[in-house]
Amino acid sequence: MKLYRIVGWLLAIAMLFAIHPLDQSLQYDRLVLGLRQPTPWFQIVARASGGDTELAVTGVTGVIVGAALGGFREVAASMLWMKTHEYWHKGHGTQAKALWLMRLVTLLDPHWLEPWRITAWHLAYNLYVETDDPALQAKYLQMGVECLKEGISWNPDRYDLYLELGWTLFDKVKDYEEAPKWFRAAMRYPHPEYVDRLVGHAYERMPDIPRALDAYDYCMKRNPLDQTAVGATLTIRERYLPAWDLAEQGSYDEALDAINEYLLAQPTSSLGLHVKAHIAEQAGQLRLAYDTWSLAGNLSALDFLAQRKAVELAQRLGIPVEETPQHIYMQRTGKEMKAGSPDRDRLSR
Repeated sequence: MKLYRIVGWLLAIAMLFAIHPLDQSLQYDRLVLGLRQPTPWFQIVARASGGDTELAVTGVTGVIVGAALGGFREVAASMLWMKTHEYWHKGHGTQAKALWLMRLVTLLDPHWLEPWRITAWHLAYNLYVETDDPALQAKYLQMGVECLKEGISWNPDRYDLYLELGWTLFDKVKDYEEAPKWFRAAMRYPHPEYVDRLVGHAYERMPDIPRALDAYDYCMKRNPLDQTAVGATLTIRERYLPAWDLAEQGSYDEALDAINEYLLAQPTSSLGLHVKAHIAEQAGQLRLAYDTWSLAGNLSALDFLAQRKAVELAQRLGIPVEETPQHIYMQRTGKEMKAGSPDRDRLSR
């Protein structure tokens, strides 16, 4: 009987090892292929003609429609793309009709990468700053992200749009947990060397010091002359790792003392403040964490992570605060970290 149990356990363990590569493959497929199906271009036109957008009649001329219906979709896409340039030169680039023309181009010629990149950038950056409404800004962020995901579904074997999506999440959303997934997807294909370092940059800003060091270590193994990765590793080990190691050991007061010692010399260091706020959260000192995230957000208008974290903690502490576009975006996409979640509480490797 005992022999059967031993054999059974051995078979179970063998099966786990056997399905691990399959599980990784499935995760990759979900990342790349588990996306919303692209919208047929004629449905976009139908919605436009139905009054759902401000698509100008002069935007889609009879010649362009004829080219599209006649099988010359790439030609029609090029003609529409020139039309969008015309809108920009006339100062109408931020109008809805320009956006929908750009969107039509992506659907007419979905393997042309430039329109996907420019359309997503237009949404997440240009239209974002055209309004002061945080909810609308969050909507533009989400539309930009979804545009790039749709572009990836058409072009899953090239690094470009993975990188563009990762960068949008890194630079504009400040979702440092999600961005590395797309950078790593880009790394599956021929890509510039700097893409590898972006993974480390994201984890460093999160902050997740062990994963940042692992990412930079990969860069140095791939290219021992990568001075950016070497410098980042030295900086992390000198400035942040002592406090992080103390926090891993549960010595939160000593950890805070260590990071405060660094901040005495560099009081406006955003990364130093991120580490301090993170340790304060781990220690259960939520008010200190809130004050630190708020300080980091006030010191840099572009530190959207700190501003979002401050909003999250303010809501937990019952402090009145205005929501930020990034916080609304994370709520809409189900990305807001909850208290006690593994991602939030994990300090160790």
